[in-house]
Amino acid sequence: MAKRRFSVKRMVDELTRTKGMVYVAAKNLGCTPQTVYNYINKYPAIAAAKELAEGEMIDLAELGLCKAILNNEPWALQFMLKTKGRKRGYVERTEIAGAEDQPFNVIIKPRGD
Repeated sequence: MAKRRFSVKRMVDELTRTKGMVYVAAKNLGCTPQTVYNYINKYPAIAAAKELAEGEMIDLAELGLCKAILNNEPWALQFMLKTKGRKRGYVERTEIAGAEDQPFNVIIKPRGD
């Protein structure tokens, strides 16, 4: 069995430091991104650290979006309406799919029939 090159703690620390960015962590550790992914898949503590770091970054991004919305920045308002506001009809296009992405038949009937 191959010897582990990095300790779980070192991998957790690096992913925490790089905010869950695998390629940056790999560069800093002197290994390939695949090595980092292998550790993530093998050790639940490393996977949890990556998920936590990414979650924190998403939270920070959402805080920035909230600030931009409160400042009435058009790009932020548009983004929010196109994503979270979709359920309220703020969409540029609508896609219709059949059950479980299966094709469906469209029947067009003339008015009055």
